[in-house]
Amino acid sequence: MAMATLSIAQIDAQIKGLEEQIAQLRATAAKQREEEIGGVVQELRRRIAEYGISAKELGLTGKSSVPGRRIAPAGATPKGPTYTGPKGEKWVGGSRGRKPLWLAEQLAKVEVPSEST
Repeated sequence: MAMATLSIAQIDAQIKGLEEQIAQLRATAAKQREEEIGGVVQELRRRIAEYGISAKELGLTGKSSVPGRRIAPAGATPKGPTYTGPKGEKWVGGSRGRKPLWLAEQLAKVEVPSEST
């Protein structure tokens, strides 16, 4: 049996058609997965409520599932040097956010020694 010779345009058209089918199938699969997950979540919530299961019993510790990422416990204080402002306000050097204006001004006044070689 002889094989029909296809042109590059015909092959490209077949590839495009198959890629469209793949995209449709992936979209259908994603939709089905979302629906299935929704049903599973509802069932789990119902069972948890029915049996009075706690988060601790499920092993839900509040720790991040992302490796290398830590979640600070509630009420944790930042670590670092503590600075006291002219009006008694405090700022911890390891905290997030901008430095207070009074601290930035004081740090700008401090002369940084230059390295001599």
